[in-house]
Amino acid sequence: MNEPLEMTREEIERITGYVQPAKQLEVMRSLGVPARLRPDNTVLVLRMHLTHPATLTTERRPQLRSAR
Repeated sequence: MNEPLEMTREEIERITGYVQPAKQLEVMRSLGVPARLRPDNTVLVLRMHLTHPATLTTERRPQLRSAR
């Protein structure tokens, strides 16, 4: 089980439905998947963000406090 750390171009295209990096970024971000643009103008998505999304928290949730 030696999968690469990042998603392949083909996987990103299949998930987003787009070949254009700007559109791929838009779709990934709308899905809540952290994605970055590499210097070579390809999209970088770490595999762990899609295979284990529940273990990652991208935003802090408000904590409830007692009124007393």
